[in-house]
Amino acid sequence: MAGKNSGSSGSDIMPVQSMVAENRPKGLIEAISNIEYYHAQEKRGAILSAGFFTLKQKIEYFEVGFRGSFVSGLITAMITPLAIAVVERLIPVFGSTSPSAFDKFFVFLLAFGFWLGYACFIARAASMYIGPYTRSMIRNFVGGVITGAIGKMIIAFIFLHFLCLVVLTENHVIRLLLRFGRNIRTETFISIYRWTMEFRPVLLTASYLIVLTTSVFVALPLVTMLFVSLRNKRLERIKAIVENR
Repeated sequence: MAGKNSGSSGSDIMPVQSMVAENRPKGLIEAISNIEYYHAQEKRGAILSAGFFTLKQKIEYFEVGFRGSFVSGLITAMITPLAIAVVERLIPVFGSTSPSAFDKFFVFLLAFGFWLGYACFIARAASMYIGPYTRSMIRNFVGGVITGAIGKMIIAFIFLHFLCLVVLTENHVIRLLLRFGRNIRTETFISIYRWTMEFRPVLLTASYLIVLTTSVFVALPLVTMLFVSLRNKRLERIKAIVENR
């Protein structure tokens, strides 16, 4: 009996190494699900050192965060000029060039809805910034997300400025229209030229809006991680005071 009791008590306090999974996360949902799992284990008292999270796993979680943020961000960046053009009444929406407030809201929801939803998922993962192993997972995952978002922002900013300031200049537009539009009517020629000149400022507006939305996207998980970290330290101080009484 004594041997059984001692054996069972020893197994209760044994560090939990066998739980560390080697499965490569295939996407955002799977990565966050793994973070949730290890967060729950560490919250229950499982002993998981940050050293258990190997270099291979760090690269995999960084890659998942980077790929999802970069690809979805580029799609959003390409839709942003179109959404602004709808508001500026340069592009018709639902068959009308005079969009209502609902039409404008719907267009911006299409442009930024997925990006905002993605930010909420990342903030959800950042809110579990507890325990050395889970913190290591989150740091690498969020690091990839932030790197992808900033990379997307830089590429989109440069590309939209290049389109506006280099490609769609007056001389280039006229030259292109003369080359490819020799058989179009003069009225159509002038209409295309005027529309292109009115659309140019939209590209600059979109580039700065992308910078703004990316800044908010990056700040959201960082602020969440900082808040959770400060809250945990405060709780630990309170616990130490109570135990010393």
